[in-house]
Amino acid sequence: MSLKSAQNRRYGVRMILRMPILAGVMAVALLMAGEAGAQSLKDARARESHMAALGEQVVYTRKVCDSGLRAEIDWTSAGDWQMGLLVRECDKALGALEAACRAGEARAKSVTRFICAGDGAGARLAGASLRYGAARGADAFKETQTALAGR
Repeated sequence: MSLKSAQNRRYGVRMILRMPILAGVMAVALLMAGEAGAQSLKDARARESHMAALGEQVVYTRKVCDSGLRAEIDWTSAGDWQMGLLVRECDKALGALEAACRAGEARAKSVTRFICAGDGAGARLAGASLRYGAARGADAFKETQTALAGR
């Protein structure tokens, strides 16, 4: 056997020995991609569920305020909030909007967009948009009443 032939054989053996390692690396990469996809799907389903919960609450607010109110959740500000808790806090802000509509306040009846956020910014009315940035321990109802009153 020539020297060249022996070198080729050793190279071939090394490549065959490396194949399981490459296959293992590929398997791990595929597994990680699958987990990321599953996590994304899980997140998407959770978001859809929480948006539906907020939507149910907005239906009632629309009736009380006789408006075409639209609602959304600012997912970029949700941070470490448990979504159910964030939506619950935003519902308290919607309750203040409903109370203001029942009292006949024109500013409240002009609100057509509600944004639920978790950044602790409190309630802010800008034009026809009411944004509530929930904070732990804050009084969402009172903060929203204040914003609607223009104070």
